[in-house]
Amino acid sequence: MYEFKVSQLAEEFGVHRNTIRNWINAGTLPAKEGPGRKYLMKFHDYQKLCQKFGREPHVHPSNYVSPEALGSLEETDIEPLELKGIKSVLAMEPTWADACLTCGTCASACPISGVDGLDPRKIVRMAVLGMDQELVESSWSWKCTMCAKCEEACPANIQIIALMRKIRGARERDKVPGPIHKGVVMCLERGNNLGIPKDDFLFLCEDLGEELAEESCPGFVTPVDVHGARVMVTVNSKEPFGEPDDMKWWWKIFYAAGESWTIPSENWEGVNWGLFSGDDESMKTVVGRIVDNMRRLNCKVLLLPE
Repeated sequence: MYEFKVSQLAEEFGVHRNTIRNWINAGTLPAKEGPGRKYLMKFHDYQKLCQKFGREPHVHPSNYVSPEALGSLEETDIEPLELKGIKSVLAMEPTWADACLTCGTCASACPISGVDGLDPRKIVRMAVLGMDQELVESSWSWKCTMCAKCEEACPANIQIIALMRKIRGARERDKVPGPIHKGVVMCLERGNNLGIPKDDFLFLCEDLGEELAEESCPGFVTPVDVHGARVMVTVNSKEPFGEPDDMKWWWKIFYAAGESWTIPSENWEGVNWGLFSGDDESMKTVVGRIVDNMRRLNCKVLLLPE
């Protein structure tokens, strides 16, 4: 089979993308939808198309054998494929090699399948074949949104998200995409991903509380480090940094409900970038700080902004 994108074929034959789509819809081009916004057609149909337009095929797969030539081949002419004992560190289950049938269900569920060649089936297959280095150096794992739609759709229960995290974790930290790595380092050093100083954060909380009291919540005071509050609220650092008024919507709800809640004065970050970057040690440190705050303030319920 020949796998192609509409834009790819349009460029190859010098026509508009809609022309290719019209050919497919009319049956002139015998192709069917495949994974990752791609199409599939028999290779000899691709060859016929090239002949019709007087073009040399761009693809010459080494494993393609014409039906005419196939009949003249002896079994001894075809060498069997042998894996050289390469063992993957990334593939957590050797059984994936048999369990994954490359059915395409994961690719059809993935919202970014096809972007820069990303295909969950390809990633799983590369892992079981021991192509660890290629996966670690690829940008695919960083494009993944970790939404887990692929894993939820997989009929073989392949742990695709755990594999993606493992790929991320295998990359050297200084080669992790800049904002994520810097955010993790900043959180470990200053207690939040954007490095907002404690005094600035407390001043902002106090100022927002005063505004809220004047606007709609008489007597409101932002509860910081209130021991024994029922709910401890963590904060996404992008809000105090760039969208501080968004914090007040939570606070209005708490005020109207008469809820007992508080915000810790330190280590209040609620978005754990150690989780997203595959940095398990940093993830554990950030989680440990939140647990310490829960114990220190004797809170019963934790609210995360994500």
